[in-house]
Amino acid sequence: MGQFEYPLVCAPIPVPKVWAGDQLSRIRGGTAEEHIGESWDISTWPAAPDNADLRTVTVIANGPLAGTPLDRVAALPVVVKVIDSGAPLSVQCHPHRLDEHKNEMWYLFEANPDAYLYMGFAEGMTADRFCALLRETPQDEEQILGALACHRRLERGRHFSVPAPTVHALGPGLLTFEISERSQITYRLFDYNRERSRGKLDIEEGCRALLHPAPHPPAPAPLFEIDAPVETLAAFSTFRVWKVAGQHITVRSASHQHLVTACAGPCRLDGPAPEWTVHLGYTHTCLVPPTDRGYLIDTRGSGEVLISPLLS
Repeated sequence: MGQFEYPLVCAPIPVPKVWAGDQLSRIRGGTAEEHIGESWDISTWPAAPDNADLRTVTVIANGPLAGTPLDRVAALPVVVKVIDSGAPLSVQCHPHRLDEHKNEMWYLFEANPDAYLYMGFAEGMTADRFCALLRETPQDEEQILGALACHRRLERGRHFSVPAPTVHALGPGLLTFEISERSQITYRLFDYNRERSRGKLDIEEGCRALLHPAPHPPAPAPLFEIDAPVETLAAFSTFRVWKVAGQHITVRSASHQHLVTACAGPCRLDGPAPEWTVHLGYTHTCLVPPTDRGYLIDTRGSGEVLISPLLS
């Protein structure tokens, strides 16, 4: 494994999806006709889980390492995507075993007025009862969705920690930052009885995850010196996500490699060498090495960024 000594910006990998919206193309350029539903922005995962021919290792786009696949210079415990959901995504969960787990976190870049999402069970619902509903033939959409906690009145900046094996589903009208553990195992439990999903659900695997989750290990505390208010949005054993507020944010030392995400508007990083100067467009993320030399984040008036320490 190589090393890197300045913030790395990678070329996003756009992936067309039948459920894609038009927000990502509007913000990043492109056309809605491309139907880009998700963008792999920071990844060392080898291939898309639903398309073995789609290589999903992002390639470095800046500085002396430009053109180098990211997995040659960094080992990452996470994958960063931006998801543009124009239609409801499937109801799903992820495994949480000691040897295989996929915890994740969502931050909403954009949310239409009628947008919604599902997260966890409705009050009084249990995993046993929910799995019984999933096993019915045909699946009853009203009962299954009624068993879930539906979140409405969403707006930019809302965030959700999604510890495995929480049942979840993004609804339409959302542009979402998703950081997840590197495992790409997803159990699809319900897909609104759409024809394209017939015979492709993972009900038994998902119910095993729901009924027999492993305990969550404690989240270590990374050593960072940041001269701005920090709010913890998610804390897992492999990564954390902090929202950091300020117009000019100085990171004086950082014990771990970490991600910086322009979550509210474009931002700029400046550091101890010329290659540290990085311009991030709104919704984009860069990977920053551990450093004791310090650097500055100029939020360009937006007033906040996400900083995500990577802990393994």
